[in-house]
Amino acid sequence: MARDDNDGGGFTGKRNKSYRELDAQRGKSKYHSRQDDPAQQKLERSASYQKYKTAADALFTGGELPEGLAKTFDPEGKRKAQKAALQKVQDSETRADWVKGVVEYLEKYPELPEDAYFLDSLLDHPRDRIVDQALAKLEALQEAGTLQKKVPKSLDQRLKSIELTGLDPDMQGRAKALREKLRA
Repeated sequence: MARDDNDGGGFTGKRNKSYRELDAQRGKSKYHSRQDDPAQQKLERSASYQKYKTAADALFTGGELPEGLAKTFDPEGKRKAQKAALQKVQDSETRADWVKGVVEYLEKYPELPEDAYFLDSLLDHPRDRIVDQALAKLEALQEAGTLQKKVPKSLDQRLKSIELTGLDPDMQGRAKALREKLRA
């Protein structure tokens, strides 16, 4: 069978470019990202961008807010006080101090934070009411899909412990169901 030398490939030595290569040449490749753009990289390295990014992260992760945002979002300083109280509980040196600190924290701030690591530690609390609240918050985070991103390594074992040693059959079932959802 004879080949046509005008097809752009084959024996002529010229190779046809793939659509990926043609798109990349035009800058439209789906494999081309902002990271390849020198102007974007320069912008992301600038000090003002870093400041903006830090402020935005603080707003959504519960970190320290800049003065301007703090006046707008937390004029009375409740957020800062709650974060300090939570840090005090987490920095407890003995188990007895931690148990007492958790009770005091929950009396002052009944709404549990969306911190999976703190909620995981609450599953080890001696009071069933607190364990129940932490389990309910973890279930809500699971349903919302935010728990999958940051799961403490000890969570599976704590849920298994509740499942095997808990006195309340309802709480045992909930712990087992949450544990199975996290494993899936």
